[in-house]
Amino acid sequence: MHGYRDVIAIREVWTTLLLSALIRIPIFSLGIVMSVHVVSSLHLDYVRAGAVTTVVTVATMISGPWRGSMVDRRGLRRTMLPSLITTTITWGLCPWLGYFPLLVLCAIGGLWNYPIFTIPRQVLMAAVPASRRRAALSLDSVTVEICYMIGPTVAIIAATTIGTRITITACGFVAAIGAIGLMVLNPATTEPSEDSPAPPALRPRPRRSSRRHIAARWRGYPPRSASILFAVVATGFCLGGLELTAVAEMRSMGHPEMIGWVLAASGFGSAIGGTLYGALPRGASTALLLVFLGTLTALPALSRGPASTAILLFVGGVFCAPTITSSIDALTDLVPADSRGTIIGWQGSCLNGGTALAAPLIGAIMDANGWQWGFLVAGIAGAVIGATVWTAERVVRKRQAV
Repeated sequence: MHGYRDVIAIREVWTTLLLSALIRIPIFSLGIVMSVHVVSSLHLDYVRAGAVTTVVTVATMISGPWRGSMVDRRGLRRTMLPSLITTTITWGLCPWLGYFPLLVLCAIGGLWNYPIFTIPRQVLMAAVPASRRRAALSLDSVTVEICYMIGPTVAIIAATTIGTRITITACGFVAAIGAIGLMVLNPATTEPSEDSPAPPALRPRPRRSSRRHIAARWRGYPPRSASILFAVVATGFCLGGLELTAVAEMRSMGHPEMIGWVLAASGFGSAIGGTLYGALPRGASTALLLVFLGTLTALPALSRGPASTAILLFVGGVFCAPTITSSIDALTDLVPADSRGTIIGWQGSCLNGGTALAAPLIGAIMDANGWQWGFLVAGIAGAVIGATVWTAERVVRKRQAV
């Protein structure tokens, strides 16, 4: 574990992780609190609550590559400033308005959301030597899991105690504090090179539009990046299906109070797996890790109660953070340092896209066949796609070696 000790000793690493957590915890909380707000405070149905979640998810998927490209071109401060202004106003106002204004503001907030995955990972990769990059990315994945476990739980307690309106507004202001902290520290998001010794914020600004810039960057990526991103979509589908099915299972068994605990077991397993993966001397193929993740995701279909579900979700969760970390490590190795933000943005959008795709498909399958099929379909789909991508990559490597 001395690799982690070396990474944590770097000032930019621990300050970035702490400030990023201050942004991530409230942002991760907003989805569930917003749903509760629509149902309990606005007294509307779950369909319209789900529509809010869908709008935010789609907006965030659209913004990922665009905002990542902005980090590459403008640097941390000039990327965070519009997010700081827009999201603070958006999340401060939307809970005090009616449903349709809330929907519009959620879309705006999603489009200008903080790059909470792109910037921390770019800073970590720039701050540590190449030999410690996987440990740094694993550490980031572990902190993400911790934020996912803490955020929604604390937010729900706050929402039931002081109300959803104050909780949503407070989430926006807490995230702003973390964003201001990052802007004040302004850590480098890429290593200066001989060709471009100046940091991104000081380089001449490109004349072409952001959309054309992203398209030009995408055409320059190796074909292997497409196969990794396909595996990332399958990872998101697997994880989204797992979460939805766990909720359905606990409700079906008459234990809705255990939903948070069984999902926390999965997050804890992911944190353990991410820590162990970062300490390994070598990384592993994203596709191969997806095979294990998918296979173990299917196993909770055999569970008979909350305890067995939690154990099986913990075991499957061990491969969650390593799969995501491996994909980021592989994708950023395929592109130059000044394109990392864009490719990390695509990775985040693909992960969210797979999660969003899982909700209607897995939901329809469970409605027709029972909750067990949710685990089976999510897991088998992930394992089959992972095996397909892994086989294809091996075939391509053998042909290139000839």
